[in-house]
Amino acid sequence: MIERRLPWMEKVWPALPPLAARGVHAVLLHGLRGIGKKSLALDFAEALLCGAPLADGHRCGRCGECRLTESFSHPDLRWILPQALAESLLPQVEQEEGDDGPPAEAGEGEGRKEKASREIRVEQVRALSDFLGIASYRGGWRVVVLAPAEAMNAVAANTLLKMLEEPPPTTLFVLAADALDDVLPTIRSRCVLVQVPVPEEVACLRWLGDRGVAEPKASLALASGAPLAAIEDDGPGMLPTEAAAALYRLLERGPLLTAAQVAGALGRDAPVPACVRLMQCWAVDLLQYRARGSVRYHPHRLAGIERIALACRSDRLWQWIDDLRVASAAREHPLNARLVIESLLVGYTDIFDGRR
Repeated sequence: MIERRLPWMEKVWPALPPLAARGVHAVLLHGLRGIGKKSLALDFAEALLCGAPLADGHRCGRCGECRLTESFSHPDLRWILPQALAESLLPQVEQEEGDDGPPAEAGEGEGRKEKASREIRVEQVRALSDFLGIASYRGGWRVVVLAPAEAMNAVAANTLLKMLEEPPPTTLFVLAADALDDVLPTIRSRCVLVQVPVPEEVACLRWLGDRGVAEPKASLALASGAPLAAIEDDGPGMLPTEAAAALYRLLERGPLLTAAQVAGALGRDAPVPACVRLMQCWAVDLLQYRARGSVRYHPHRLAGIERIALACRSDRLWQWIDDLRVASAAREHPLNARLVIESLLVGYTDIFDGRR
């Protein structure tokens, strides 16, 4: 589910309501993945659709409009997300067969068994034509939230561009992007860009602690300071607890780890992206300790890293880091997830002196 009113967004929020007052028709929120840009987009959309917004521009949370947006059923709000995101963030908008079209255009096909798409397709953008071609149901704003903007394929991006060039009145497009440079330049040029900074650590640690994260500081570090990424089981910073513990047990063996111990240690279903991310953070800490005597991602494991870092060879460590980079580039399409992870762990055993 999408969180609302993230505390660290209060510093960004004052920049948004004036944009609507100026008649801006497209806003592009950009920043690190996992800091809450989609949450901010939802807050903005709900405020525009609210029947009695507060003095600071936020929604009131009490009117009929707010009740509709809370249930993701407001007729003047439309979401455009990849199917994979729609299924995890907006589960309640999935409709039964025969319904008159969902408020979130989340892909196509019925009874789909294949892996959910991570791409925004042209059919999803074209479906906005009907939504934009009629007057708003409530006589006020219509809002389209699209994220991540870089997930549009070329045809979808060009279709959206035509809508941005001739936007209907009282319509606002709110786009969010994790990688601004990957968004079509002509789309960027037709949006007001709003940078969403990495939130302050104190606010994130308090928020993670309130959600029961056992080691909030370590989790936040592994997620590069992105608190929402830190609570994702399959996100770039986190593994399910048991899998993470098993992987750390292997890494902490250092020069004592053998290929035989690697085989089958993580089971068959450990997610490749999260495993690779954790190993990359481990490798960076080994390298940083050798160079500067400090670590970035695992301060609570400093004693073990010190022992292991002193036992490894820099040239082999750099080679392992390169292997991790290659694996990360293909992390969404591994031919055999278990084989990828075990191969990287076997490569880890080779970075220590006397191992060849």
